[in-house]
Amino acid sequence: MSRVLVIDDSPMLLELTVRALTAAGYEASGAQDLATLNQKLTEGPFALILMDVNMPEMFGDDVVEYLRTQKGVTAKLVLYSDISEQELDAKTKNSGADAYILKSGGLEGVLGGVMGLIGAPALNIPAAVPSPT
Repeated sequence: MSRVLVIDDSPMLLELTVRALTAAGYEASGAQDLATLNQKLTEGPFALILMDVNMPEMFGDDVVEYLRTQKGVTAKLVLYSDISEQELDAKTKNSGADAYILKSGGLEGVLGGVMGLIGAPALNIPAAVPSPT
């Protein structure tokens, strides 16, 4: 399964990240707030949820606990931010998140991080038909 959910309050960054993941072959979607997040969770399981840390309605590191305890989410939970790496590492450890990705790494960093955590997306390539001999 190669489903990825991106949570970010920046509409532009959310769209760019979802598009990059989709172009790479992942089934990606986005949420800008808790209501949308809850709705997306009803659509089936995700392999990975990428969460912006600093959002007006919530902090990504607080959402990790909510998703694990209240929603029973088993996906890889990944914090995503432009705060210092040391601070992001501490938030990841304290929240129980599986990993973090620095926003400063750009879309290439996101793709590399996601691929490193859940592997390359499953390609929907039809099986080759054997040629008659």
